[in-house]
Amino acid sequence: MIIIKKFSGLDINNLQFLGAGTQGKVYRIDSERCIKIFKKRQICADEIETLAMAQIDSHFPKLYTFGENYIIREYIDGIELDKFLSTNPLTESISYGIIELYEAMNSVGYSRLDAAPFHIFLTPSNGIKLIDTARAMKKKVIYPALIIKSLADLGYKKEFLDFVKYNKPELYEKWLNKKE
Repeated sequence: MIIIKKFSGLDINNLQFLGAGTQGKVYRIDSERCIKIFKKRQICADEIETLAMAQIDSHFPKLYTFGENYIIREYIDGIELDKFLSTNPLTESISYGIIELYEAMNSVGYSRLDAAPFHIFLTPSNGIKLIDTARAMKKKVIYPALIIKSLADLGYKKEFLDFVKYNKPELYEKWLNKKE
């Protein structure tokens, strides 16, 4: 027996599988869009809310449509930050991008100003985007511990924090005072 799963009229059996995580699975619809199908409706609702909040900022995917357990959002072409930095050096441009993303999370109203590095994508046009926002309102986090830990694991923590200290001293002080 063949089961055809349809979401918003899409047969996921005919879509390119992009990946799966703890929240669900993602499939590519076309060059512009992908569909994320969630295991739990509440996590889907959380991501709809946080993506809707972020539509004013280019660091977050466009939200096209959604249902009770799925979202159709912008497909982000790129490579995960941690994967990229495992074979390439941390540059000033990437350091600025990480800071810009942090500031974007703050400006759209997120309470959790941190993200798993595998949810941060570097795009071919040198942009930086956060692809998963479901937990952006779950707790208040000022110090980006997940990002800093990943940079530490890759040998870039001191270099990045020195960059922040020199280029954004007010942010560096804020992090120093809020470090967990």
